[in-house]
Amino acid sequence: MRIRFTLTFLIAACAAIAIAVPALAHTEITSTSPARGGKAKTSIRSVKVTFGEQIRSGSLRVTGPGNQVVSLGKGGRDPRNVRRLAVSLKGSLKAGKYHASWKVVAADGHKQHGSFSFRLRR
Repeated sequence: MRIRFTLTFLIAACAAIAIAVPALAHTEITSTSPARGGKAKTSIRSVKVTFGEQIRSGSLRVTGPGNQVVSLGKGGRDPRNVRRLAVSLKGSLKAGKYHASWKVVAADGHKQHGSFSFRLRR
């Protein structure tokens, strides 16, 4: 009887851990536009970051040569895709290195942040 109780308890504990572990995981970036470390033309109109899971909210800021802010506003969750952040960019961008910084609140409530760089060319 005691072994049966112990075995049942262990199975229940393992099941609880298996369910809880994915809830503790952070959402990961699945893609960026422009690509991380990639190149794009200076005529791009927006920057996007797509995550593997739904996000509640977030912001996206882009700076260019001379650390000048080139994003319009704070950006935010794309209304057409609950897994994506997007921000529009100012016109007349210069060639050079750009840096995108993002912050999100994942569906599970975890706050995350990160950044990536890309280059613009004519």
